[in-house]
Amino acid sequence: MNRLVRFVILSSTSIILAYLNYLGLEIVGKMSIVICIVSMSPFIIMVLIGIPKVNPHRWFELPDDDVSANTVRWEDSGWLPLVNVWGVLWRPLLNNLFWNLNSFDSGANFSGDTRDPGKNFPRGMFYSVILVVFSYFIPLLIAIGATDNKQSDWVDGYLAVAISEIGGRWLGAWTVFASGISNLALFQAEMSTDALGIMGMAERGM
Repeated sequence: MNRLVRFVILSSTSIILAYLNYLGLEIVGKMSIVICIVSMSPFIIMVLIGIPKVNPHRWFELPDDDVSANTVRWEDSGWLPLVNVWGVLWRPLLNNLFWNLNSFDSGANFSGDTRDPGKNFPRGMFYSVILVVFSYFIPLLIAIGATDNKQSDWVDGYLAVAISEIGGRWLGAWTVFASGISNLALFQAEMSTDALGIMGMAERGM
């Protein structure tokens, strides 16, 4: 794609999303709910289709030789020692868990717009943590247990391939589409929290 065309598309998209954010949290919230339903639907369908196909023994299979050979790449990428216990490379695992389960602190920026924040905000955060954890954990359990793939096959984007094997190519395509539009909700949520954070600092004279 031409650089100018790419710049125009990205800039236009950012301006449109920023304007939607400018219109208020109610619009952002409703948009995020719709995107959440659309983006989570393929995983729910995959879980329902994949449950009868699950072989629990696949959850406990140790890495094959290909995974062990790839440890050199991880050793060269950081100064912390690479620990391989029970067939798990713990450093990249913990790194992925951190990046996929962070940003809950950003939700505090919305507490001022919450009814009865002392009661509803902690409850909402508690349920959101449970929802996020299970939305990762359960689809991964089904994808691993219902497909006969090597551990070395699991690279970036492979979840869509596994879902295609379980539910068909249409479900894999829906998963890719869902991952794309989920970035819109992420953009909106990030801009909202940043804007509220800056507004709060301005009101306090910081």
